[in-house]
Amino acid sequence: MSDTFSDLDRRDDVIRRQMAQVFDATTDAIVFLDRNYNFIFLNRRAQELLLPGGEVLGRNLFERFPGVVYENSPYVENYRRSMDLGERGEFEAYYPEPLNFWLRVQSYPTDDGIVLFFRDITQERASKEELQRKSEEAERQHAEIETLYQTAPIGLALFDIKDYRYLRLNERQAAFFGLKPEEIVGRTLTEMAPIEGLRDLFDQVRDGAPVINYPLEGTLVTDPTVHRYWTVSYFPVYALDGSIQDITAASLEITQQKKAEQALIQSEKLAAVGRLASSIAHEINNPLEAVTNLLYLARHTADIEEIQQYLQTAEIELRRVSAIASQTLRFHKQSTSPQAITPEQLFESVLSIYQGRIANSGVRINERTRARTPVRCFEGEIRQVLSNLVGNALDAMVGGSGRLLLRTRLATNWRNGEAGVVLTVADTGMGMSDETQAKLFNPFFTTKGITGTGLGLWLSKEMIDRHRGVLRVRSSQSPKHRGSVFSIFLPFDAVLR
Repeated sequence: MSDTFSDLDRRDDVIRRQMAQVFDATTDAIVFLDRNYNFIFLNRRAQELLLPGGEVLGRNLFERFPGVVYENSPYVENYRRSMDLGERGEFEAYYPEPLNFWLRVQSYPTDDGIVLFFRDITQERASKEELQRKSEEAERQHAEIETLYQTAPIGLALFDIKDYRYLRLNERQAAFFGLKPEEIVGRTLTEMAPIEGLRDLFDQVRDGAPVINYPLEGTLVTDPTVHRYWTVSYFPVYALDGSIQDITAASLEITQQKKAEQALIQSEKLAAVGRLASSIAHEINNPLEAVTNLLYLARHTADIEEIQQYLQTAEIELRRVSAIASQTLRFHKQSTSPQAITPEQLFESVLSIYQGRIANSGVRINERTRARTPVRCFEGEIRQVLSNLVGNALDAMVGGSGRLLLRTRLATNWRNGEAGVVLTVADTGMGMSDETQAKLFNPFFTTKGITGTGLGLWLSKEMIDRHRGVLRVRSSQSPKHRGSVFSIFLPFDAVLR
């Protein structure tokens, strides 16, 4: 009999060892508690997870884990229901310092107590919390995007690529038609906007080429009597496999801006007529003033040859007036007959006009000619420019004394390597401030008060630009170097027709 009991004990011991090996092999922590909540078994994982470095067999659960875990805790109720009522329990619990982890606990009643299964779910909960955070962030971003989509100050829409039907659109896009978004969804692009070439643009986007800031104009089906304008951008929407699945559209209506622009253009046309009239009056005034001076000189000389020369020059100036009138009738188009003339000849013709004024003002003329190669240009225009510059120089030397310096020299425009001449008109007048120089070539800017039109230098620059030349100015109000210097670069072939 004793041998039989001995065999049973050995067999039970083997079973216990085998069960212990099985328990130690699991990833869950397994704990057996007796009826007094004393530890009677812990597998290896339980020892590592819950009670590292300590011997706890025979010790009480609530002594080992005091009130910081179990005091007033709902976890205790789960243990007691398993222990006293024989019910299976399951809950998740956070174990603070020194453990700092979450466990999923399952409690099972036994004849001698309860068995507890602990599973570390700290990482699982962290993943869930991160997933929840990301989900909430995604929802927040989606709400923000949806709010932006619906409240954007431009029309936004999404189309399919088969028939170009509206899949969705915001309120601003629907407002183009005077409808609600739900009244437009499902209708095709050309059904709503029968605009020539619009479908071709969508075909282009369907083939992968976006349309950016395209000026679109036409009428809509809901208001076909009003011509409207938009700036539109269309982009392909790609699927994960790289294929184009939809087309997104952004449209900004600029009808009111376009109408304002057209009104401004019309206003500018009227203003241009006024400027043209002022320009013509200014251009005619100089040759007429020259004729007056020449007639005065002719009356006060007895030399027949000199009189003939004055009258001949006066005739040239009157021809200039006639040419201006002809240009006006042709909307100020330029002549197609340029002439070759030397810089010296250009200055001589201008000085002959101002001879009387120069003589009366006491201004000394200082000429230096280093360039005698002819320039092919519109003589009348270049002479008009030089006349403006000389007249302004004389005006700047009010009060008598002063020097008028006229220079010519060969030069090269280093921007393009083109050879030509430089004509310089300089004075020892009052000079100009930096602010005045910055505005000098603006139309209607003048420092002469009611006696100036503000068109002379503006017109002069226009004429030089048409000759592919350059008009520059430098000026100083310093007492030692006071005065202004205007230089004109003209290429030898200033006019190429």
